[in-house]
Amino acid sequence: MEESGGVWWCVSAVKMIVESIKIIACNKLVFASIMLLTTLPLSTLLISQSISTHSLTSQIHHLEALARYAPTRFEARHVWRQSRHDALSLLRIKALFSLPSYLLSLAAALSAVHSTRLALHADTTHSLLSAALRLFATTIFVYAILLAFSPIPRFLAALASSAAARLLLLAAGSALEVYLMAVMSVALVVSVAEERFGWDAIRVGSALMEGSRACGWALSGLFVLGSSLIGSKVERLMEAEDWIRVEDKANVIVWYGLLVLWSYVIMTIFYCDCRKRHPIRELQPEEMQLSAM
Repeated sequence: MEESGGVWWCVSAVKMIVESIKIIACNKLVFASIMLLTTLPLSTLLISQSISTHSLTSQIHHLEALARYAPTRFEARHVWRQSRHDALSLLRIKALFSLPSYLLSLAAALSAVHSTRLALHADTTHSLLSAALRLFATTIFVYAILLAFSPIPRFLAALASSAAARLLLLAAGSALEVYLMAVMSVALVVSVAEERFGWDAIRVGSALMEGSRACGWALSGLFVLGSSLIGSKVERLMEAEDWIRVEDKANVIVWYGLLVLWSYVIMTIFYCDCRKRHPIRELQPEEMQLSAM
């Protein structure tokens, strides 16, 4: 569908959401196994990290605020020193969680994308080992790009002369970041489904979204909204009590694990839909002769 079709991109997004639910419902055993072995442990690690670092993160923010309003430089330096010490402790805790979380996310993406493409009767003749290596290479580019982009909107907003300009820059930056996440998600699927990786997979993913960029942006925004709601739920639970009840923690873990799994499924459907409208063009004999020269 063309982006100029008004509400058609919204209709397309709803159709993909419905199709993703049908695929998961028709392959309950497969996706339940994927969730049990990958996205549920991944969700447990991420939620546990968020809970275990909540008090330390709050303390760092509190110390930074104190340092800004300290009456003397000596007191400010002392507070900043304590803040840096806590920040290093926070980095060490996050580093402890990062490797297993990364490996689980790779396994979840590979298995969910492969299973969804099988359900859609797509070509899945590629080796899973080579797909895993391509996915690993692409994630390095994806994380580097997102990490480099994330501070830019806040930096530009800090240079704005008015509150309205700052708000506008932050809103535009957030919208652009959501779109960038959509492109990166399609690139990850490309690296599993095709013989492409790294920047080539990102370039192809962006090109495939032509005509459906608004739909991809809407789907990406839906997952960001879901993650934000779950994150705010954890924040409210931590602020209300010193510890979270087991049933509340389990509830959040299951919902986040399901959201991660669903995001992989629906972005695979989105990729397949884009690839149908932009099929891989086979080289003609004349073009093959020219490329060989």
